[in-house]
Amino acid sequence: MNIELLGISSDQLEPSTSGYPSDWEEFDVLMELDLCFENHQTDSVFFEFYVASPKAIENRTINSFMPPTLVLEEFDWNVIKRHISKLLLHANGSNSWAEVVTRLSGQIKPTSLSCFPF
Repeated sequence: MNIELLGISSDQLEPSTSGYPSDWEEFDVLMELDLCFENHQTDSVFFEFYVASPKAIENRTINSFMPPTLVLEEFDWNVIKRHISKLLLHANGSNSWAEVVTRLSGQIKPTSLSCFPF
């Protein structure tokens, strides 16, 4: 089945679906994706990832794992949406959310694992 993007937002931005970070050179914003299998909008699942500038990446903790992050020179909703659209193509043909998570691991992650029967 194909994956459909229902929405992308961030509680760290105002408004959450179109706002911009206050610092244009150093931003590290948690983004949330609302995804569903095509034509199954009522069974959507939320995934998350960060959008960060190179300067913000330099300030992350050394000697630690990093969460899934899209690194951009400048925060741009259109660029973010294009990257997500391309990424979701890798999950098309999946038959379960567990398969989607496996195919997209390292790039985005589900906000909760409670709905996945592993």
